[in-house]
Amino acid sequence: MALQNKRARDLKPWWLLASIIVITLLHYNTSTQYLLLHEVYQRLYYIPIIYAAYSYGLRGGLVAAVVSAIIYLPHLAQHMDNEIYAINQYAEMILFQVVGAVTGLLASAERRERRRNEQTAAELQRAYDQLRSTVDQLLIADRHSSLGQMSAAIVHEIRNPLSAIRGAAEALETVVPREHEKAEFLEIIKREVERLNGLVTEFLQFARPRSPELLPTPPREIIEAVVKLAGKQAEQARVQLSVNVDDLPEVMMDAEQMKQVLLNLILNGIEAMPDGGRLTINAGRQGKELVITVCDTGRGIDATVRDKLFSPFVTTKARGTGLGLAIAHRLISQHGGRIAAEDAADCGAVFQIWLPLKNSPGAAAQATTDIVES
Repeated sequence: MALQNKRARDLKPWWLLASIIVITLLHYNTSTQYLLLHEVYQRLYYIPIIYAAYSYGLRGGLVAAVVSAIIYLPHLAQHMDNEIYAINQYAEMILFQVVGAVTGLLASAERRERRRNEQTAAELQRAYDQLRSTVDQLLIADRHSSLGQMSAAIVHEIRNPLSAIRGAAEALETVVPREHEKAEFLEIIKREVERLNGLVTEFLQFARPRSPELLPTPPREIIEAVVKLAGKQAEQARVQLSVNVDDLPEVMMDAEQMKQVLLNLILNGIEAMPDGGRLTINAGRQGKELVITVCDTGRGIDATVRDKLFSPFVTTKARGTGLGLAIAHRLISQHGGRIAAEDAADCGAVFQIWLPLKNSPGAAAQATTDIVES
């Protein structure tokens, strides 16, 4: 269909020229005794002129009018002895140009108006689609909010029986000897209660996150504290921790929340290297941002979860909750930053955190110094 339309557009100028030639041949092949027929043929020129003007605008109308006038001139020369007839024909050729120009201008204006209307309609359609998408998202968000509040209330109530189960198991331990064949079931109960309590705690942190308390904090202290916390687990997993931190100003952040984020990334990196490896934590300044990088030499990021890595309940661990990275993403967002993950160039995974330095005391002091110096 597109090829046929293109072929028709390519042939249109030739059809216009052919129609002008045919009309002119009618003039030449009709005796001058039939003035009425000549008058009719002369009016036929307006058809290709108007069509050319409508199709190609001002330029097309003028070209068709000029070609019609030039090709008609030899016929006019044959009747120069009839002065009245000749003047009438000259006036007619001038009218060719007027009709071609006016029709071309009107056609061009109509075409521009049509394009504006189409553009406006497209913009209105896009606005409507965006509005509809926004309304759908708001409805989904409201539904999720209601479900989140209800789930948080249910999870909160679960903690009470979990505490009772753990207390009962600990009470039974005092009367059941460790060498008893049923004692191992008490250990299973306690272990599963601890796992469920951890899941409940993470869910509550995700469903009801507290607002960060932004205080000036040295990034080096946060990173060193988290590395110290994860040091024992790294040693047991035969993972070497490497820390490279530049001389950085204090950054406005919630120290406990940032420790939670970094500890989650480091522990994930350690678990990704069951046979040992190397985990590197770098921190430096890039422009007006603090950039913290956690890089491991593990298996890399599973392709099936790469695009939804920071979504809730997405995990590749057999006993994982899928909330750790979702909580980290939310906490970093609350700090006005962003977090991203990708496969390392050689192997393993790289997690990067960007935090703004513009609100830090050091950045503010530096900005003041720059203003004074300038």
